[in-house]
Parts: sequence; structure tokens; C-alpha cells
Amino acid sequence: MLRGDRATALIAAAVAAILVAVAAWLGVGVSSANPKLADVGAWLWTKARGKIVHVNGLSGEVDGYLNDKAGRQLRVVQDGGDVLLVDDTTGYVSRVEPSQLSVAETRDFGAAGLQLAVSGGTGYAVDPASGKIQQINPATLDTVGAALTLPAPLGAARIDGGGRLWVPVTARGEVVPVAEGTAAAPVKVGEPGEELSVTIAGGLPVVVNSRAATATVIGSDGGVGQITLPKGVSQAARGGALAPAATEGSLVPILTPGDSGLLVVIDTASNAVLSTKLGTGDPAALGTPQVLGSKVYVPDQAAGSLIVWDSADGGRPTTLRVAQDPGPVDVFVKDGLLWANDENGDKAIVIDPEGRKHDVDKDDSDVPGPTNTPKPKQTPRSDPTRTDTPPQPDHVETTTRAPVPPTREPTREPTTGQPTRTPTRTPSSTPTPTSTPTQSAPAPPGGVTARSGPGKVTVTFSPSAGGKVERYTLKSSGDGRSVPQSVDADGPFRFEFTGGSCSGEYTFTVVAHWQGGEVESEPSAGAKPCVAPGSPTGFAAKARNRGAELTWNAPEGADDATTYELTGAATNDAIKGTTFTVEGLKNNQKHSFKLKARNAAGESPDVATAEVDLAYPKQQYKNASNDDTNTIIRTGPSAGDKAGTIPQGQYITLTVICQVKGASYTDSSTGKTSDIWNRIESQYGNGYLNDTLVATPDGGFPEGPLFECTD
Repeated sequence: MLRGDRATALIAAAVAAILVAVAAWLGVGVSSANPKLADVGAWLWTKARGKIVHVNGLSGEVDGYLNDKAGRQLRVVQDGGDVLLVDDTTGYVSRVEPSQLSVAETRDFGAAGLQLAVSGGTGYAVDPASGKIQQINPATLDTVGAALTLPAPLGAARIDGGGRLWVPVTARGEVVPVAEGTAAAPVKVGEPGEELSVTIAGGLPVVVNSRAATATVIGSDGGVGQITLPKGVSQAARGGALAPAATEGSLVPILTPGDSGLLVVIDTASNAVLSTKLGTGDPAALGTPQVLGSKVYVPDQAAGSLIVWDSADGGRPTTLRVAQDPGPVDVFVKDGLLWANDENGDKAIVIDPEGRKHDVDKDDSDVPGPTNTPKPKQTPRSDPTRTDTPPQPDHVETTTRAPVPPTREPTREPTTGQPTRTPTRTPSSTPTPTSTPTQSAPAPPGGVTARSGPGKVTVTFSPSAGGKVERYTLKSSGDGRSVPQSVDADGPFRFEFTGGSCSGEYTFTVVAHWQGGEVESEPSAGAKPCVAPGSPTGFAAKARNRGAELTWNAPEGADDATTYELTGAATNDAIKGTTFTVEGLKNNQKHSFKLKARNAAGESPDVATAEVDLAYPKQQYKNASNDDTNTIIRTGPSAGDKAGTIPQGQYITLTVICQVKGASYTDSSTGKTSDIWNRIESQYGNGYLNDTLVATPDGGFPEGPLFECTD
């Protein structure tokens, strides 16, 4: 995976390498007798040519490659200096030695469809069909320790920033963390049979449950929070919603394959949920989305391209050509760069966080073949061994900086002009200017995006093309109001919806008003006018006898619907307000509490913590009623064995530790009766004295600042 180490993107030093022998199943070619591989780069696979090439991420140039027989289906797993080739049909895994451009080891893991998870020197081989998990050394492919088996089938496993493997166990609705080959306590994230996927966002696991339309965020301290997703996520086709293996920041894109092409982006830093309907391409042909910066890149196999959508700006998505022909496009993020690879052809692109793009020619003719003979530069089609046609120069339908596609999608045709005017001018003999409408209807507004926020939903959209729009208004599926009430034709193209209920989900339609009437956009995806709350602040616990008085400050955005869940020394999952009294604890001990806030949008994994020390508040009082006879200190709270004696007539200072109920006792001198006994320490011994023999405050149990003895 992608650990998000952007520092490597600043390293341009090359590593010298020489051509060496290769494993029997692979050949090797290099760009010169003294090849150099850039530290900022990636290995890309081409199925038709059976070639894996290394590409410099800063220039897009090929600087080394390995050859294999064409047609083999290999998958490249790369992390730092670990480069592994997985044969999905056989379960064979080979390790590439980048410094030598060779295959160093090959190992048969014996499982078709094998998963390999590699990150930061930690590796696991996972067989989802059998449930077998084997830790490996990615530098040697050697196994480490004994294998572990979990109930099959398993979902795609990922390694977090701390080196733990998170394995979805569909049969139990759980994810299981595995550290150093040993399974830890599972985390419940759904019901048995619900489809689960894990994304490592900024080093922390996020588990998407498609059927329940939830995202469970697991914090660094093990706390578990949840973000409610739009209901449309639950309508994903079999296999569930698509989410990347990892993201370098807090944004997690989630794509729902289906008729709408619903794209949801959650921000685990703020718990905000952003949703839009792509409305372009064949939703069934869309692949797993990736995110770089604020832009989301969705592969479109039907077009061999990328759909690019900026989550910060909203609006209509744009399209970026990758392959010449339709087919699979492998998209991933590595070293702070986004890579899109045409697996069947010779094209690829690499994009930096600012959206700058380098085209990649994986069959660069300047790179020598396995025989070290340069390939022809200008006549590649004359090569009789090539069965595919070299791709034409890259066609960019829309760059990532362009606000609208230059190729003019069919729904954008009205931007080319006013179609009703052209036919009225063509027949010069029968001009009828008075019968022709002075304006044509504008196209519907597009790119409607709904972003949840505390107490509001921010709705952005792209303006209508063609016609003359006078203003835009917003319709919602429930009660509430929009601010402003209308937007001018020249923008800004944004509304804020307020006044809704956090328990509801709202859809929004943007209406374009023109001289001839109204034109409405497609309804947006659902959104809530709230976000999952963060953790409470100022959480404190004040000691009291056998309990604690808890107080805290509500998190930002909390409202009357916000409740709090208390765990630890006491539990309650539906606390209202910002105070709570805990009772029934043992005194003379320390007790810890955890508190989190929740609402209909979810809850944060971060918790507030507090601790209370119920140590006995020892007090000093004098003994009482000691004029008639000696006062006997007892070993327990009854008139039993003697632990000491205070001589008659002496009044001394006693240390009272705590009080306890015991046998009833009546003082013959005063006639007072009590069943309260004081545990005391004195110069004449330690033990118990009835409360009639100690000058304690009268009233209640325990009295005054004293605590009950609970040990």
C-alpha cells in the first residue's frame, strides 16, 4: 500500500543497476548498459506485450523494464523498494530486484486469486477462499511464523499505518486486526453477510458497510466511530460499493456502481459527507475511485478513460483519456502521484497533486529490448511481432483544469449556440422573425453536489448551458429553507439549506428560471443537515461517595438531538445534556471513563477520557462520651473483639478513615443509638468505634465528607 510518504517525491537521485540473470519465467530489458531507476516512480504492467516497465514519476519516461510472455495476467504489488508480481491464475509470486532489474525469487503460494498486502516491510499473503492468512517477508518471500485461518470468505485485507492487517470477515460482520501474525479482538461493523471493504485513510482503517450504508472509522486508540452514508450506497450491486485500498489523507471516495453512478466522499477529519451523481459513462463499467488532493479519479473501462471530479469545487466531472480503446484502467496513488495505466495497451499517465499530467509511452522505442538492440523509433507498425496497433497521441477530452469538457458531451450541446436561430435564417425567402422564440430553453443545471455540515447542507451546481437563465432556485425533499432564496444567473452557484432534521435525509433539485418557464436538474443524492459529532471537550470527573459527578462541553455542531455514550467504570448509551452522575462504584479505587457523542449522522471514534480517584477522604475528629468508663476500640463494626482501649477521661484526636454500617449499639452514658461504625486510627490502636463514641457530624450515611468503607 500507500503509506502516504510524500517525502520520497522530493528525492531524484538514481540508483545504478546492471543487467543480471532472470528467473526462468521472466526475461529482462534495460534502457542502457548502465540503467538508472528513479526513486519517485512506479512499475506498470502491459498484458498484451507481457512487459512490466518502471516509469519516472517526475518525467513520465520509462527507465527500465522486464519482459514476460504476452497474455499472462500479472498484478503488480509495490511498496517502497518491495516490488512483487502476482500471477492471479496460479498463485505464483515473484519478487523483482529493482537495483538489478531482475526477478530474485519466485514462490508458489498455491492459491488463485491470492491477495498480497504489503506496507512498510510488513507483508501478508491472504487466500480469501480458504480464509488462510500467512505473514511473509516481502524482501525474501519467506513465510514468517505459523499461518492463521479465519472464517471464509474474506474481504480484501489492508495494512494500517501501525503495521496491523485488517481482514473483513463477511460471515460474522466483523473486521479482525492481525498483528505479527496473531489475530486480536474483532471489531463489529455489521451483520453477517453484509459486504465490507477496508480503506486505510491517513494510516487509520475505515470500513464501509454497503448494505447498512455506514462507514466505521477505527481511531488510533482503538476507538470505534461511525459515519452514516447516503441511503443510495445500500443500492450498490453485488460486491458492494467500491473504495480504494488506501488514501494519503483524510478523504475516502466511495463509488456505488449502479444506474446513478453515486460518488460519496467522506472526510474522516471533520466527518463531513459529500455526494454527487457522476451522470457520465456507463455506471456498471466504473472502477474503484482514487483521490489525490481534493480530486477524485474514477476509471471508466467502457471508455478507457478517467472521470475526474474535484470534491472542493463540485460541478460537473471532466473526462481524461488514458487508453486508445475501451478496457481496464488500473489507477493507484504512489509517492504523492496518481498513476493511471492502460493494462492492455502501451499508454499510461501520471498526475501530480496540482493536476499536471505526464503521458507515458510504455513501449518507448528508446528503450533497448532484451537483446540490448534499440527498437525502431519511427516505424513501430512495421514490426512483424507486434499484433496491436500503437496508440495514437493522447487525446484529452477534458483536462483536470478545464471547467467543462472541450469535446462537448451530448448533454452540453446547447452551449454551441442557439439551435432555433439557425433554421430560421437559412430559408431567406420566408423569414418569420416574429414566430420564432426570442430565446431557447437552457439545459438543466448539472453537477448538483450536496455536502453535509453542522446544521446545514451546502449545495453546489454547474450552471445551465445555452439559453438565457434569469436566476436559480433550490427545491428540497423536506422542510427547511435555502440561503439565498435565489442565485443570479452569473452565480455564485451555491445554496445553503438549513432548518432540516438530522434524522432526515434530503435530496435537492436546482431550478433554472428563464423567460419561457423552468428547467430542473436531476435530484441530488441524499444528505443530512448535520455531521457526526466530534468528541466532547472539558470532560471531568469529581469524586463523591461511591460515585462521580461527570461534566463536559458539547462538541461543535451538537444540538438537542445529540446524545452521549459513556463507557468504562460505568455505562450508559443515551445520556442527554452535558452532566451525568455515576453511582455504585467502589471507594478507595481509581475509575476511568470514556465519553463519545453521537447523532443520526454517526459518531466519532475519538473519545473524551476522565478519571476519578475515590480514595477515602480521611478526617480528624475527637472521641466522645469517655467520662464514665474506658472506650474500647473493636476489631470490626460490632461489640466484638478488642483492638485497643482509650483510657477513661481522655479525649484524643482520631483519624477517621471511613464509615460502615454494622451492629446497632447504644451508649449507656448518653442513651444514643447508632448502627454506623467509624474505621479509625489512633495512638491507642486501630479499629472501629461506634458513631456514638466519635464526635462526627450528625446526619446521613456516610456523614459529612466521609466515604463509606467498601473494602
